[in-house]
Amino acid sequence: MASYFLHLFFFIGILIAFLGFKGLFGAAFFSYQNIGSLFFSFYGLGLAFFAEADALGRYQNYKQIKDTLYKRGFDTRLIRPFMYSKCQRDAVLVATKDLGYTEEAKAYFKKNGYRWYHILPDAFIQNPLVLFHRKFWTNILFTKRYVRQYFLW
Repeated sequence: MASYFLHLFFFIGILIAFLGFKGLFGAAFFSYQNIGSLFFSFYGLGLAFFAEADALGRYQNYKQIKDTLYKRGFDTRLIRPFMYSKCQRDAVLVATKDLGYTEEAKAYFKKNGYRWYHILPDAFIQNPLVLFHRKFWTNILFTKRYVRQYFLW
C-alpha cells in the first residue's frame, strides 16, 4: 500500500526533473531564465530520492515486524513503535495481513485514534520544526538494514 504511493511520487519526481532539465536547453545556460528550470529539476530529483529512501525504510520495517510477529505472536507492544507514521502503519498492516493478524492490528490502530486520513507523522504534528532535526530524517529515511530470519523469499 505505502510503497505504491511512494513509487508514484518517485515517478512524479522524475517527470518534474525531466521537465526541468528540458527547460535548461531552451536558453543560454548561465542566464536568469534557467533558475526556474534548475529549481524544478533539483526538486524533482530530491522528491524521487526521498520517496525511494522512505520506501526502502518501510520495507525494512515490514521485514522486522513480520519476523517479530512470526516469532512471538501478535502483541500490541511489538507494533507500538511502528504506529507513529502512516507509512509505518501500512508496513505493519501488510505484515499482519501476511500472518493473519490484520483485524487485531486494525483494531489496535483504531483504538489509538488512527484513521485513514492521518498521513503526517506524529512527530511533525507535535512539533513542525522537527523537520530540521537530524534524528527525524535518520529514523524516517535511513532505516538500518534488517536481515530476515524466517522469511527468505
